[in-house]
Amino acid sequence: GNPVHSIPNGNALGDAMNSLELVVAIDIYQNETSAYADYILPTTDMLERSDYPVSHMVLQETPYAQYTPAVVTPKFERRPEWQIYSELAVACGAKAFGPSICNILPHLNKLIGKLPLIGTRAGKTSITPDHLLALLLRWGGKVSLKDLKANPEGILLPPTEAGTFLGKRVPSPDGKIQLWPDKIVSDLPRLESLEKQFLQSTQKLQLIGQRQRRSHNSWMHNNPYIKQPDGNTALMHISDAQSRNIADKSMIMIRSEQGEVQLRVQLSEDISPGVIAVPHGWGHKGAKLSHASALEGMNINEVIPGGNAQMEPLSGQAIMLGHLVEVEALSTEKKERKAKQKDTTEA
Repeated sequence: GNPVHSIPNGNALGDAMNSLELVVAIDIYQNETSAYADYILPTTDMLERSDYPVSHMVLQETPYAQYTPAVVTPKFERRPEWQIYSELAVACGAKAFGPSICNILPHLNKLIGKLPLIGTRAGKTSITPDHLLALLLRWGGKVSLKDLKANPEGILLPPTEAGTFLGKRVPSPDGKIQLWPDKIVSDLPRLESLEKQFLQSTQKLQLIGQRQRRSHNSWMHNNPYIKQPDGNTALMHISDAQSRNIADKSMIMIRSEQGEVQLRVQLSEDISPGVIAVPHGWGHKGAKLSHASALEGMNINEVIPGGNAQMEPLSGQAIMLGHLVEVEALSTEKKERKAKQKDTTEA
């Protein structure tokens, strides 16, 4: 579970969630997102469930298959996500004969669980994703689940044969890749308008995110056994810093119409001029996370604007990158004023 740091404008998110009749979160512990939920359903972590990386197999240059079993038994009331969604679907009245197999399986498991002897032995999870995976692998004819379990390091598959992709396995009406789809073409005028806005704003920097190896977005922050950096540090090109009289390792102010944050800055030539990168996933003050709430760091979402205007129309994704922000050195006077404001607020 990645907390609310993946969604812009946390306050607006809270208002939106509070306006809903019911909010249910699926997570391991209460974080910034699930704090708004009426119920938190505990799910398994990556060591408590089996895995077959279907989504990444299409990116392989050398075809291979690998299966990883669960390492430990789920603790407490944790359940795999597929089981949670299955039981929620049945509870919500989803019909068995719907648009996909996901409609049938919950009802089939429920039916099997009621059968004499068999149901008692099978329990509520008689048909699992591993069963479906075994059937799909058998249907594919390249490798079996039994073989994968016997070879945890993975198994190389035969090279993809030429002439077996275009016109045969591409899921489009004509079997070809659409390089010029109408939906994307119709959105080009909007992108051209945005480009002009970027070129006109010469005094501002484009804000982008940055991942840190020991943070993994944010969920590692509450693990006391993983040493974290001292908060998040902005990364800025040396030329942008010089024009703003910003020194390396000094404090800066990043501001937009949405809000502002104070961060320490690191100067580098490994980032493009006109861009400032800030690691996301920080700023756990007030969260019910015993370890993470004590860490330094600022939530860059305080600067990223929210609302419908910041939703990418084709994908429906929140626009998190490329927002124009003002960046300036944080003078001693501003630091003292901010400190006084903080003390007054806390008092």
